[in-house]
Amino acid sequence: MRKIMLGLAAVCIAILLTSCGHNSFQYGDGVGFDFGVNPENWTASLTLRYGKILTAVTRDNVEIELTGNANADGSAGMETTAKTKIGTDGNLKIRVGRQINGAAVDLVKAGADADKVVSALSEQRELSRPSAEF
Repeated sequence: MRKIMLGLAAVCIAILLTSCGHNSFQYGDGVGFDFGVNPENWTASLTLRYGKILTAVTRDNVEIELTGNANADGSAGMETTAKTKIGTDGNLKIRVGRQINGAAVDLVKAGADADKVVSALSEQRELSRPSAEF
């Protein structure tokens, strides 16, 4: 059993260390707890949040637009009644443009034509894109 747990832990660590870490988005709406470590002074942090929160780890050429609003009609008083109107609404738009990897930059530095490198990457991207047909 111990070997199975160690093997499972090794697989999880390998996946975390080798996975792609760019263009990652996390969006939350509502009540949430965040646990972490403050890297400036290495103290533990605990945050209770309420509302919309967006965390984005992106590379170059990414546009993010987050809009939101909250409406509340408290004319009925402090108590919650059937006349109390509370609502939230919002949009999240993410546009990821062309992103060039380090190998393409090295090719251009070595003397390759930049237009040919970009067109080759575009062709490769179209070939590796999964089909949306079912």
